[in-house]
Amino acid sequence: MAPEQKSRHSFDWKSITPDDSPQTPMDVMNDPASRDLATAKLSEGDPAFDIELPVYDFSDGSERLTDETFHLSAIARDRPVALIFGSYT
Repeated sequence: MAPEQKSRHSFDWKSITPDDSPQTPMDVMNDPASRDLATAKLSEGDPAFDIELPVYDFSDGSERLTDETFHLSAIARDRPVALIFGSYT
């Protein structure tokens, strides 16, 4: 067994997993459905899937829903768009 495999399997993943989590990081990494979600389905130059989101107004410091909708396809047809996704958990 390679050294990196041995250390990966001997590490106590439960020790860093929150008590209310049903899976450890290794469980997630070994789950085929999770791996599929992490696999890119687009190649460079492919059109992105359209995203439709409600538009909010925060101008007065509070969240107020407007009657507008954001469509990625409307923006991306005129110019390149970079999407950055992250997690705050």
